[in-house]
Amino acid sequence: MSKARIGFIGLGLMGGAMVGRLQDLGYALTVFGNKDRSQLDIAISRGAQEASTAKAVAEASDIVMLCMGTSEHVEGRMRGTDGVIAGLRPGTVVVDFGTSLPGSSRALALEVAAAGGQFLDAPLGRTPSHAKDGLLNIMASGNKTAFDSVEPVLQDQGENVFYLGAVGSGHTIKLINNFFGM
Repeated sequence: MSKARIGFIGLGLMGGAMVGRLQDLGYALTVFGNKDRSQLDIAISRGAQEASTAKAVAEASDIVMLCMGTSEHVEGRMRGTDGVIAGLRPGTVVVDFGTSLPGSSRALALEVAAAGGQFLDAPLGRTPSHAKDGLLNIMASGNKTAFDSVEPVLQDQGENVFYLGAVGSGHTIKLINNFFGM
């Protein structure tokens, strides 16, 4: 069985480390960055394909991963004529690794489902150095069948991968963790 084709949006410190880990494991990646190209250029130099839009990322991918800072950032890459949703193929799974609002996750899950895909919120715990070594904590939620289909890839990225139930639950737990951490 061949490895899933992964699209990755958001190559900051954490996203760049996650992409490096996936490349180390032989995954084919299509990437889309923002203003700072440092991690993007590293991924491209290691064989990742650069997409010109988030839509193009989705068109080239079995799994689309986003590692961005806020719900607003994620929604901006998901929606619109050049967004991920516009490029989804049936069966594509979208995974939001950021720290988004649970209500945003639930709304995006409905929009992704209407386009024929599945959406998981899967916020992260730990640091970019953990990501480089595949030692993240991943708190995933959403459609269980979708989770089961991408779990092997999540296991390649995380030491502790948890399935937490209905979409939005992962982001809820992440926000509670952040609150306790403060």
